[in-house]
Amino acid sequence: MLFTRPLAWAAAGIASLALGAGAGAGTGWTVRFNFVPARAYQGQPAAVTVVVKPTGTQCNLLIRYADGTIQQGLGSVRATTGLAKWSWTLAATAPVGPARASVVCGKLPTRNRMFTVVGGTVAHSKLTIAGKGWSQRPDPYGPGSSVSYGIQLHNPSSSEDAQNVTVLVNFVDGGNHVMQTATSRIPDVGAGTTFNLGGAASLPGQTAVAKLEVVVQTQQYAKSAPHVPATENVVIGPSQFDPKWVGEIDGTIVNDDATKVLTNAQLSVVLFDATGAIVGGGTGYVFAALPPGTRAFFSATTGFSSVGIDRASTAAISVEPTYATQ
Repeated sequence: MLFTRPLAWAAAGIASLALGAGAGAGTGWTVRFNFVPARAYQGQPAAVTVVVKPTGTQCNLLIRYADGTIQQGLGSVRATTGLAKWSWTLAATAPVGPARASVVCGKLPTRNRMFTVVGGTVAHSKLTIAGKGWSQRPDPYGPGSSVSYGIQLHNPSSSEDAQNVTVLVNFVDGGNHVMQTATSRIPDVGAGTTFNLGGAASLPGQTAVAKLEVVVQTQQYAKSAPHVPATENVVIGPSQFDPKWVGEIDGTIVNDDATKVLTNAQLSVVLFDATGAIVGGGTGYVFAALPPGTRAFFSATTGFSSVGIDRASTAAISVEPTYATQ
């Protein structure tokens, strides 16, 4: 963990501010920010630099994140050639949103500058990202490419479902630029369960995706425990037109609810390779009305064409059902 709640350092900063409230004017002491990032990204390096007079002055930097936690490990530095510099790597779970950089140098008052932390899972969602992965394929015609992705979202609560969940996925290149964004909505992630979110996106170019940035927002938590129908006999099939790539995920859906008719269902699929790593995902639908105790064939065909058939070993499916009472 790279950040904790402020204790002694904050008190020392306040004391320095009180002692140095009148310092600077007419004394030859000055301090100003030379560099503060407009945006810092979860899991990425960041830096702050200040210009200080006189050189050799001892300076302290405090980074306070949006939830009040403090970045640890910055320490005190002595300005050399008129500059005091700090660098650190943000934790993958660093709180997103506005952050404050506060610098105290010698006898001078505290200087503050705001910046924004971007990326990762929004803190107010209790859901955790249990796994994510993707496959990218250049378009056979044209300058673009397609990406098939899969994300596993786990609800650690033992009693409450996460309801009306929004998942934003950014496709980021090696230079940390967002090339495309996909958004999905999940009505319910049951207590103690993992939801398999699959999807696809079209990119305007063929630059390789270096990572997925996943932002999860949950509207509410409630005790619900909806019934989810079972799936059986799941098979990964090649494309009819290009058998080197995955074309469909076939199987059987079973309405094992005792009283309700399953009128339709949306299927969300995550694909894994032989090592258990996620290599993509996609979606499908079932429109057959199934009374209790009946079953039907399904074929999910959307979003898988960027995954090589030789890479896809197993599939995990989450079902979003719609029921009607008989």
